[in-house]
Amino acid sequence: MKDVVGFGALNIDLLYEVDFFDLFNFGQVRLEAGREIQGSDEEFQHLLTLLDRHGRFKGRSGGGSAANTIFALSRMGFNTAFIGKVGEGEDGDFLIHSLEAGKVDIRWVRRNHKSGVCLIILDKSQDRSIFMQPNANDTLCADEIDVGLFSQSRLLHITSFGGKLPMEAQKAALEHLLPHGKMSFDPGEIYARRGLKQIKPFIERCSVLFVTDKETALLTSMGYERGCKNLLSYGPEIVVCKRGKEGSSVLTREEFFMVPAEEVEAVDTTGAGDVYDAGFLAGMILGKPLKDCAFFATRVAGKSVTGFGRDCYPTKRDLIEFFNPMEE
Repeated sequence: MKDVVGFGALNIDLLYEVDFFDLFNFGQVRLEAGREIQGSDEEFQHLLTLLDRHGRFKGRSGGGSAANTIFALSRMGFNTAFIGKVGEGEDGDFLIHSLEAGKVDIRWVRRNHKSGVCLIILDKSQDRSIFMQPNANDTLCADEIDVGLFSQSRLLHITSFGGKLPMEAQKAALEHLLPHGKMSFDPGEIYARRGLKQIKPFIERCSVLFVTDKETALLTSMGYERGCKNLLSYGPEIVVCKRGKEGSSVLTREEFFMVPAEEVEAVDTTGAGDVYDAGFLAGMILGKPLKDCAFFATRVAGKSVTGFGRDCYPTKRDLIEFFNPMEE
């Protein structure tokens, strides 16, 4: 039995530091703090050329929202698996090995075409902008999914793809979840921009919905608190709003509370929200109170930004130190 199965895009993250985003804007490409965009192959190659000339390359790592969350959960000792698609060749091997290094079960990861790539661009304040090239991710279809996996897992964690085909595969997968099966959903900006109507099936079925202030506004045209209440009315048991430096807010039908952010020296904020998801879900799997889940999520998300890529993701020791310090 798997504790958590992740279902989302798999990408190679190429990390660059720049002084100002404005220096890399051209045509329709506009880099903004916190923004995720995708464009044509020509735009991707032109941006990559500009970054190689005028940016500072910091390295590469495995990426993708669900992949980051599952990797973090696996590092904390949970039994995990992943559903997704990578390309052939060295890039695909790199992504497969990056998951295997975290002891994620990758038997349900398909391979074909060219692997997805994300340009992660950090400015002087460590705010990040992302340009995506989905590639193989957008070719994943419903008949490539082994639905038997859903009966072997306690929780399914779904995040966004860039294209329509894999999104439809995710919707088809919902039909195979057992009635008691739990699902968590983090739409990210990509799915939030598609609008509430398109992602409503996920929101109605999920137990936990993770959103940000911006995504809440995109989906509801409301402020985060009213917007989260609105999203809660569609069916989730819990709505978690991740608010960056403002911390996070947790809303259920019975309670509402806020947790302040950790004060740390940020090196790379990429994936911090994904690690927050992992920390929150870890607490839930262990049956901990929601406030403990949120405080642990905040702790490990803060730790994650102190290194590049997945270098400072949480471990089992972090889990034990927070929830069961006497076991040390």
